[in-house]
Amino acid sequence: MIALHHISKQYSVGKFRVQALEQINLQFRKNELVGIIGPSGCGKTTLLNIIGGLDKASSGIMTVDGLDVSQYKSRDWDAYRNQRVGFVFQNYYLLPHLNVFENVELALSLLALPQKTRKTMVRAALEAVGLSNEALNMPNQLSGGQMQRVAIARAIVNEPDVVLADEPTGALDSQTALAIMEILKSISQKRLVILVTHNISLAQNYATRIIELLDGKIQKDSHPVKERINNEKRLKKTPKLGFFDTLRLSIKNMLRTKTRTLLSMIAGSIGIVGIGLVLSISKGVNSYIEEVQKSALGNYPITIMSQAKKKDEEGLEVVERESFPDGEFVSIREGENRYDYYNVMDEDFLAYMETLPPQLYTVIDYNTSIAMNILSQTATGYRKVSTSQLSEMSKDQNFVLAQYDVLKGSIPNAADEVAIIIDKYNCLDALTLYYLGIDYEGMESLSFDQLLSKQFKLLFNNDLYVKQGDVFKTKGLSQYESLYNNSQFSIKVTAIMREKKNANTVLYRSGLLYTPELTQVVYEDARQSNIYTEQLNYGLTKNVFTGQAYEDEVSFSSTSSKEYQLKQTYLNIGAYVNTNRIYVYTPTFADRLAISNFVSLYDDENGQVKITYYDYMNNVTTEFASLVKVFSTVLIIFSSVSLIVSAIMIGIITYVSIFERIRDIGILRSIGARKWDIATLFNFETLSIGFFSGLLGVLGVLVLVEPVNDFVKKMVIEYTVSFSGISQVIVAQFESRYIFLMVFGSMLVSFMAGLIPAVIASGKNPIEALKTER
Repeated sequence: MIALHHISKQYSVGKFRVQALEQINLQFRKNELVGIIGPSGCGKTTLLNIIGGLDKASSGIMTVDGLDVSQYKSRDWDAYRNQRVGFVFQNYYLLPHLNVFENVELALSLLALPQKTRKTMVRAALEAVGLSNEALNMPNQLSGGQMQRVAIARAIVNEPDVVLADEPTGALDSQTALAIMEILKSISQKRLVILVTHNISLAQNYATRIIELLDGKIQKDSHPVKERINNEKRLKKTPKLGFFDTLRLSIKNMLRTKTRTLLSMIAGSIGIVGIGLVLSISKGVNSYIEEVQKSALGNYPITIMSQAKKKDEEGLEVVERESFPDGEFVSIREGENRYDYYNVMDEDFLAYMETLPPQLYTVIDYNTSIAMNILSQTATGYRKVSTSQLSEMSKDQNFVLAQYDVLKGSIPNAADEVAIIIDKYNCLDALTLYYLGIDYEGMESLSFDQLLSKQFKLLFNNDLYVKQGDVFKTKGLSQYESLYNNSQFSIKVTAIMREKKNANTVLYRSGLLYTPELTQVVYEDARQSNIYTEQLNYGLTKNVFTGQAYEDEVSFSSTSSKEYQLKQTYLNIGAYVNTNRIYVYTPTFADRLAISNFVSLYDDENGQVKITYYDYMNNVTTEFASLVKVFSTVLIIFSSVSLIVSAIMIGIITYVSIFERIRDIGILRSIGARKWDIATLFNFETLSIGFFSGLLGVLGVLVLVEPVNDFVKKMVIEYTVSFSGISQVIVAQFESRYIFLMVFGSMLVSFMAGLIPAVIASGKNPIEALKTER
């Protein structure tokens, strides 16, 4: 049986330590009714909790059947509370959503006994306390005395060795209290009953042994154990709340809060409906696109290009602007962004493209850019236009016009014509205007006409580079006026252009857009210039700008070979061109996919190259997909928000449920339920909510799929070009496999939302849980 040897217990209250028990030495007989009395705070309940395994002593030894319980693990304590000890509390602590029979049966649910055996044992316990006829009543239909008898029945149903009663008559009237004491006295004929009470009269009339405590010490023991107690060891089963018992408890609680549970299910199903519609729309759109693409034969090229990279200036205030405004004006953006531009289609990639299997294409067309020297006249003088503001236009004007609107003027067609590209906000950076030599000081905007009146001058190499001694020098700022006035090649702005709202790719950065014909003019002039001819003759033996031979240069971050430096010289004087885009023509869709995959597989060892490709034919056939993609994106956002909200709601509901049922947790732990059982109980509830949310979501999708089909078809017909057979297309195609995905996904989201609250619930201290007021 149970023996206590030098048991002490201290509690920490802030910086102070309270001695609740001190050097308690006790043994208990197999069957007796022990009354523990004493003033409030003397340690009576603490002693009872230690004996019952709800609390642990600070020092000393407690033995059960001769075994030191300090060796007990968590599962041993669970088994001890479930099979060796039964608790009777002052406030009954019945689960309000279970009837009398189910409350008593609760302790047996942890032992995995056959249902028939459980019923027999419950009926016997109810008969022992005189409640056989109240088995189906709910706790709120019982009197205080009846509820306490239910608590006693629950304590003895699994036939424990010890019944611990903490103030069992404290909340009862005198007559009912006497009835409860008679029951406890009857129970003590077969097992040990330890009673904590303030009622000395009841203890004296019913207890066979009275222990008096004061300040945590035993003051008097009316019938101490003197003989040696023979210990009978009992087989111990590990308590475990079974699957169906857990499910039953979860469903019972959800039915008790059915309104809140139903709202949670509906909230969760909204997100699942959205996910289901997104899956259905994706399936329908993909099926439609596949059919259109397979039937399409086009001669439109795949465009492979290098793009300028942009880094936002950190620490600068972001100015909100209206995109795609009306009106003939250009706002000046000053100091909002910083741009780093560089050519990224290098020789390695061009060499890689040379290995493209020739059977995949009919024609490859290379688009280039070149270094050129252009002067602009400003209010204060003359300025050289930065090449970072220049972009070469594609030879395919239809391709350009598919991506850009000409807001005013006409698209450039000759070597002496350029366009000014503005962004979607009708903005040009102040830095861009500065490098273009366009005056903007003191102005908030420029009119289109002001920009169209702008003129530039192209400088040829023989005019810009002059030989002084054995080296070439570049004419400086002081000579810009004469260079500008003497230049015979004027360049005029013929168009203001802006990317389309539905542009698939931003092809050009803000600045000047010039024609391939201008590239040819610059290239031919450079190849005929004196500086190029002389550098070509010297080769690596002499740099015509420095007069020194080319040598390998090693810097902190890189190494530049002399061959690389020579090529840079040719590039700087316009004698070499950079390849910015490659147009690949192919007649079949399969070849398009092969080319796209080929480009995607390019491995840039330096991590600097950013290659993108554009398939005009593919974009035409996917115009419908773009519209539906926008619709789907909105739906995904809505669905995601709904899922997040429902997950948060489920988490909050579970967390609130913990506080509402914190005593229930204490009761379950006191009868031997494991921490795992508590967590599983709450997880079952969240999984059940997720399961029914998923089913509601499936039902919602089945109801909405036809209206969604009609809605999307009307949008396509109204806002896009006509597609053959659109009226027969099933935009949203719901497949049976989505049912599993939606239900499983809903359960997973609900489970994750309730996991943390469930873990919190399992970690509740049973003593603190039982003390909590509802």
